[in-house]
Amino acid sequence: HPYWYARVIRIFHVNVRYYGDSSNAPSRDSQRMNVLFVRWFGRDTAHSAGFSARRLYRVGFLTEDDPDAFGFLDPDLVIRGVHLIPAFSEGRTPEYLGPSFVRPEEDQDEDWRTFDVNMFVDRDMFMRFRGGGVGHTISRQWNTFLQADCQELRENDETFELRPEE
Repeated sequence: HPYWYARVIRIFHVNVRYYGDSSNAPSRDSQRMNVLFVRWFGRDTAHSAGFSARRLYRVGFLTEDDPDAFGFLDPDLVIRGVHLIPAFSEGRTPEYLGPSFVRPEEDQDEDWRTFDVNMFVDRDMFMRFRGGGVGHTISRQWNTFLQADCQELRENDETFELRPEE
């Protein structure tokens, strides 16, 4: 799977000054650096997903005791936002994280257990998951994998006859 998922909690703008070896430093002036504070999702690998499985990919928050549950990210590494659909049948839980400022107040200190990644939300997102999209240079190395998943669906797809309405 070519993508990582995270919820942006805060956006920070910091002024950074480099104090290392002066021969490597381009300038002693401070420079503005943008940083995202994120809460990472993990992909549910036990959940069969993709075009051939005819199911959306599923993600869920990492637990608070996981050292990679939170992190900082350069905004330039973000490809785009994604539409996550709560898996309502799985319900909500306070297990992943105790009371915290990282959740909106309306979540009442609970998280959805899992979310489905809506790869059909628009044509750009669809092509990122299908592979082969014009201008999608980020996913080119994954095109063979993504397109093989689509091809498997076409070869094993059931056919249905459509009857005109009477």
